[in-house]
Amino acid sequence: MDELEFEIPNLLLPDSEIQRMDAGHGKTVSLRCPHCSHVGSFSAASSGLSYTKYLKNATKTRGASCSSFLRICPNLSCRGIVLVVSAGDRVLTALPPELIDFDGDNLPEKLLATLKEAIACNAAGAYRASAMMVRRLLEEVCDESGAQGKDLHARLVALKTKITLPEELFEAMGELKALGNDAAHIAAKNYTSIGRDESEDSIELAKEILKARYQLKGLVDRLRARRNNPST
Repeated sequence: MDELEFEIPNLLLPDSEIQRMDAGHGKTVSLRCPHCSHVGSFSAASSGLSYTKYLKNATKTRGASCSSFLRICPNLSCRGIVLVVSAGDRVLTALPPELIDFDGDNLPEKLLATLKEAIACNAAGAYRASAMMVRRLLEEVCDESGAQGKDLHARLVALKTKITLPEELFEAMGELKALGNDAAHIAAKNYTSIGRDESEDSIELAKEILKARYQLKGLVDRLRARRNNPST
């Protein structure tokens, strides 16, 4: 078990002390706020907790100096609080965790809820669960588009006759289906591992599919409205 040595200063500094304490005990860190999704430089909103974490392996024991601060979102309309644990300039943990950014405009409610769940699983480190939710998202796109079939493969084939998308996105759906299968079934072996990179890539591809299917027309319509009504 890791051994921890703690040095615990007083918590909850007044506003007038935040900048001085941050300069002396911890730099600002750049984060995407889990509350408002804006990226900003988070200053400390409390005094810190410093400790040394001892990491043991077969050859040596190494001490890593870590610190934790409650930090505050610089967005004045948010001011959300995040607990940040760091080692030097490297952020180890942020709670609530950072979330992958996305645009939910014009997405059907069911699909939006599934996308949010996939992103939440990714943020929690549940990468296989995230891949499974992306696969579910494909099922819902097929269902919403009226693409029928005995399994997801058949429904994705039918989807090509229901909607118009670039061929690359249909190919991406096949890869996302394979990744989701590997996440759900022990016997599936298309991917050797499902980790953070695979999870994040699957979400980014899912975002592009949803954008092309549900959001592109809205963007074009808004542009046309501005052309026809220059004052808007």
